Amino acid sequence: MMRLCVGMWLVACCGLVFPLSADSQAPGSASGGPGGVVLDPQNRPVAGALVYVFGLEDDFEEEIVTQRRGTFTLPPSESGLWRLRVLAAGFETFEAEVRLPQDGARLQIHLILAAIEQQVVVSASLPGLGTELAISGVALEERAASDLAAGLRREAGLGAVRRGSANLEPTIRGLRETQVAMFVDGTRTFAAGPARMDSGISHVNLHGVGQIRVVKGPYALAWGSGALSALDVEMRRPSFTVGGFEWNGIVSGSFHGGREVSDIFAGAWGGGERLRFSINAGRREGNDYESGDGAEIPGDFESFEGRWSLGWKISDEAFLEYSGGYQAQDDLDYPGRLLDATYFNTHSHALELRWAPAEGGLSEVYGQVYRNSKDHRMNNDGKPTARPAAGRVPPFAIRVDLPTESDTTGGRFYVSWERGAWDWQAGTDYYLSEQTARRQIFRRLDSRLLFDDIVWPDAEIEDLGFYGRGLYRRENWQVGGALRLDRVDATGGQTSVFFEENTTGNLDQTETSFSAAVNLQIRPRESWLVTIGLGRAVRTATALERYSDRFPSTKFQIAAEFMGNPELDPEESLELDLSSVWSTGGLRLGLDVFYRVIEDYITVAPDPTLPRRLPLSPPVVFRYVNGDEATFLGGELELGYQVSEAWAGWLAVDYIRAQDETFNEPVLGIEPLTGRIGLRFRAPGNRLSLTGEALLVAEQNRVATARFEQETPSYEVFDLRGEFQLTEQILLRAG
Repeated sequence: MMRLCVGMWLVACCGLVFPLSADSQAPGSASGGPGGVVLDPQNRPVAGALVYVFGLEDDFEEEIVTQRRGTFTLPPSESGLWRLRVLAAGFETFEAEVRLPQDGARLQIHLILAAIEQQVVVSASLPGLGTELAISGVALEERAASDLAAGLRREAGLGAVRRGSANLEPTIRGLRETQVAMFVDGTRTFAAGPARMDSGISHVNLHGVGQIRVVKGPYALAWGSGALSALDVEMRRPSFTVGGFEWNGIVSGSFHGGREVSDIFAGAWGGGERLRFSINAGRREGNDYESGDGAEIPGDFESFEGRWSLGWKISDEAFLEYSGGYQAQDDLDYPGRLLDATYFNTHSHALELRWAPAEGGLSEVYGQVYRNSKDHRMNNDGKPTARPAAGRVPPFAIRVDLPTESDTTGGRFYVSWERGAWDWQAGTDYYLSEQTARRQIFRRLDSRLLFDDIVWPDAEIEDLGFYGRGLYRRENWQVGGALRLDRVDATGGQTSVFFEENTTGNLDQTETSFSAAVNLQIRPRESWLVTIGLGRAVRTATALERYSDRFPSTKFQIAAEFMGNPELDPEESLELDLSSVWSTGGLRLGLDVFYRVIEDYITVAPDPTLPRRLPLSPPVVFRYVNGDEATFLGGELELGYQVSEAWAGWLAVDYIRAQDETFNEPVLGIEPLTGRIGLRFRAPGNRLSLTGEALLVAEQNRVATARFEQETPSYEVFDLRGEFQLTEQILLRAG
């Protein structure tokens, strides 16, 4: 029944969006004066930006503040030329001589995220609750990171867990895996490996990224379900241009000596009045490398990725775009794991339609449908079990074959409108996650089948959510709130007789969950911003937590076997956040503290009644359970100082103390006290820049001993990077 309702929901969404007229009046034409709009890198309006207008002789004429939709009106000019300087918090200063388009359309000014001041209040027509951490693709490139999560771990409060030779999984303030809702251009994406060999964003090449938006806490209720924290990777898109089609391209190559990774990337993009396109491709290859203590680490992998998009500006108010992608990762080493990866094959497709009328109370109507598909296979060819060993059980060599599929189909739709000082948005979103995996173990000598196990029994998790949010703004303060309702259907297909006899409850489960958040921002002074937030978000159990039949888990650091529990209750997170940002001149000081309680925390407990499935596994089998609550207390302190136009420095410290009350010990996998310090020099004209940065990590002696987590020593990473603009077209980076 729910599948039929979802089908009607998709038809209704498309029907509401697509019949819109393409004959709307050009933005700004109704006012009778020349106008412009200030946009961020993803074409969202930037409200509250300062636009300084100068005469051609650099005489100051006027200061203008952009409206909610990023719009502003220019003073008359006989020549039709203006010299503009645009300032907005968190963005690079824009300064140029401009001419209004001949067809009367608005002048579009696209801002670039600042490299040093990354934390910004995103001022779209209806921003999210609280602050969002926005990290530009340019900043990721400057960090010389080998993948997305490696670049993210340079930010206070963010970390990463290594998932083999090519993949890192981001963590946010002690939350990991599906506790962090991950999106790519707004589409939901889940891992393909049952043993978490990949993450939701590990199949994206960082060179095509426009920006990454991070919400540290349960305030991304309009993004999707289960967002105890959230992360959205937005791919780079070109702008529409007036007066002809503009073409651009890039070719880059790099080699990371520390991890023996070579990287080649090429892309082309362009835009005209009505059409824009982008296409890019990249290839990465890694080899075995030496770690900091001299150990030889298996690090082989190959990866190829292509992404493309085609956008059509139906009118000045309506926009349609298709985007797609493909990635193939092959022969990936997973040191310390029982298996390596034969391949990952990822396909993605999305279609979105946006209508933003220039006049009236309606701000935006948006609809999107998408499909993400991942095929994955694992093997033990390079592992000790692929060779005979006397005294081991079994003593002969075995061959493991584990193919998996993880497909996500979904969509979202929302309407935004304004009324006085209020901004409102109401929307709905849906996803269907389909996961299947089967493990077969053969005697390697004669290919005799020994074990045939169901890992993901054609598991499906279906989520249909509805939300509403409102924002009330005044000159020096604003308050916002959001409510969200989700209905989840979880179903499992064929399971083993052992699973049926050793679990309780039906395989098919239904949940109805409620999430809510409220946020208050106060600006006591122009240079001081205070934010207080309280939010509740709910995460449903994964297919592995529900249906695992004695299969390894990432809840532990040993290769034990774990039994699923179809009756698991969802995790319920309640979090209180307090943030204060003070900035004046070139100085910026930020302090964020939070306290989080997760009820019905999903963890594991030993079950001595369960026999292990494989003779090589540890003797104790564990079962997924809803434990007692888990508590998290921590925060970040950040200091940035723009000493001069050439020199800038920054310092950040973050710490989390988390306790799992089920075991009366620390939560598994919490990072220790971490500090980051950096200094950057940019020569006049930006042709040369030098950056020195240090990552300082203290020892971690608060570990989950009941789950065999081991203490870790302190360590330091020092980076020295430089850029030199050889010509207008050629940039050299080294470090």
